[in-house]
Amino acid sequence: MKLISAFILGFVFLSMVNCKTSKESAIQFQSTAPLEISAPYFNSWIAGVNGGGSGINVFLPLKENGNISIDSLHFRGLKTAVETRDKLLIGRFKQFSNHKKDLIMSSNPEDEYNNKMELKQDTSPFNLPQNACVISYQINGNRFYYKISNLKKGETIAYPSAAPKNR
Repeated sequence: MKLISAFILGFVFLSMVNCKTSKESAIQFQSTAPLEISAPYFNSWIAGVNGGGSGINVFLPLKENGNISIDSLHFRGLKTAVETRDKLLIGRFKQFSNHKKDLIMSSNPEDEYNNKMELKQDTSPFNLPQNACVISYQINGNRFYYKISNLKKGETIAYPSAAPKNR
């Protein structure tokens, strides 16, 4: 009886390990880029006013626009949607430093009315170096990933002031 229960326990353990490894191996990087990218880089930015925000922007200049739609970009453990401008793909990652925190913690509901919950950022399943990113795209309903290594770090942009709201 001990032999049978040890066999069943071993089988369950191996099947769980097998599921984990098959899930990890399901994400594979493509060896060729879907679009020709020239001189990718990233830079940090910070607002010049207290609570104005900060973040990192990743820029992927394209040599020419293709017919592939890149939908997301993964960088430093985060994931964001891709913004396209002419021959440039941009991923904007907001950071939580220098953000205004509206935390009153009052028992009066009227004091808490305008407070906003801090939004969680979309996390990435990739463990990447600090200067690498992954682009995600689909072709015929199949998802593909391409890793870009050695992104150049640009200068930090310190904005002197924020534009007035409701202008």
